[in-house]
Amino acid sequence: MLFVTLLREEWRLHTRLFGGWRFALFPVVIAGLSVAASVALLETGTPAERIGRWGHVLALGFGLYSGTAAFAGSDMLENVFGRLSLVLSTSSTLPLSRKRLLSVFLVKDGLFYALVVVLPMAMAAVPFGELSGSTPVTVLGYWLSLSLVFAFGMAVTVALVAVRSRGVPTVAVLGGLGTGAVAAIATGSAGTVRRLLVPLEAATVDALVLGLVTVIVAVGALATYDPTYGTPTRTASDRFARLSDTLPVGDDALVAKTLLDLARSSGGVWKPFVSAGILLALVAALVGVVDAITGIEPAPGVFFGGVLGLSAFTTYNWLTQFDSLEAYLVYPVSVEAVFRAKRTAFVLVGVPTVGVPYLVAVVWFDATAVDAGAGAMILAGYALYYYGLTVYLAGFSPNEFLFDAVRFATFTAGVALPLVPTLVAGFVVVPPSTTVAVGLALAGIGFAIVGYALSSRAGPRWERRLLER
Repeated sequence: MLFVTLLREEWRLHTRLFGGWRFALFPVVIAGLSVAASVALLETGTPAERIGRWGHVLALGFGLYSGTAAFAGSDMLENVFGRLSLVLSTSSTLPLSRKRLLSVFLVKDGLFYALVVVLPMAMAAVPFGELSGSTPVTVLGYWLSLSLVFAFGMAVTVALVAVRSRGVPTVAVLGGLGTGAVAAIATGSAGTVRRLLVPLEAATVDALVLGLVTVIVAVGALATYDPTYGTPTRTASDRFARLSDTLPVGDDALVAKTLLDLARSSGGVWKPFVSAGILLALVAALVGVVDAITGIEPAPGVFFGGVLGLSAFTTYNWLTQFDSLEAYLVYPVSVEAVFRAKRTAFVLVGVPTVGVPYLVAVVWFDATAVDAGAGAMILAGYALYYYGLTVYLAGFSPNEFLFDAVRFATFTAGVALPLVPTLVAGFVVVPPSTTVAVGLALAGIGFAIVGYALSSRAGPRWERRLLER
């Protein structure tokens, strides 16, 4: 009964937040993108087995992210979604065990997202062979394999949260993970770990071992988790006034609030840097993959400049994670001023966030001066464009529209509009000629203007929506 109630509430919450049919179409969009990407990679000569491995990496990452859902505080959820009454919070008012409720919740989450997200991802297996009566069996096996890796990722995140609830410092947790990774590489067991995490068939010994490990980790995490744990109280100095007086920008009080919200949240100002660093590592790995497939190493400045600009989405997400437009209605400020302050804060945080990884990339891959200059212009222009596109479509809730089929498709098309031609140019002309570099730099300036216009229109647009509620 509890499991069914949680499952029903999960569906009701998503459909009410993202709009019935728009959320129902989200799996269709994911399936279409998965099949299209698989076909495109197969046409470039990428083996189906390698595509399958990349799918497992995505499923693992999604599982690591999803594992934190059950531990999100109700205050944070209300800041993001407004006033809510969550079934997960009933353990504080009803005679329900917190650990039992969390256990059922995590099982429900695993099943829900395995059907809504992982199953559409598994449709990437359709082009692996000729369409026949065995195609559904192939897709089913791939889905079970992806779901297993997804569940493992969830279990690992839950285990990390459980360890933290026992007072173990974050530095110790990260140090333990790093030590384990180094030990796996030093002992030559990294290949075994990778094979376990990418069981291309569900009915194999590796898959069974991974399933057993997942169950052990999950059970151990729930047994370790302390539901009474809370973050220790900290005394903070009055940094708001000093920061507000220091900032040489308009709406400095609103900008200071945004920056302090980021600094005082879990992970602080390092969160955007970590996100950009992860993206840098993924793009660097992609360069090697592309070189292995096509024999062509793209121009590093153009390539990294175009892709690293995507970190604008995660940076903006961190800046608005614990914020809502409704919270500003009690202040004598306009919604437009709030959005303008967010853009200023985005620039202040975003410049070092993407600038440092980009400098590392161009030095690491030995980019030419022309290539590095063009890439820098692309990075700055596209990042502002991606920011404007995000804030115009999603307002203060960039994570919400990821489950809205219409907005997600619009955002994907908007990102592809400048990025795909830029990446093609980065492959065709290596290193870029002066003419190509100037053209790409002008494209960066042009899209920066579009992004600025979109972000300027976002304030009035979301103010109207807010007043219409």
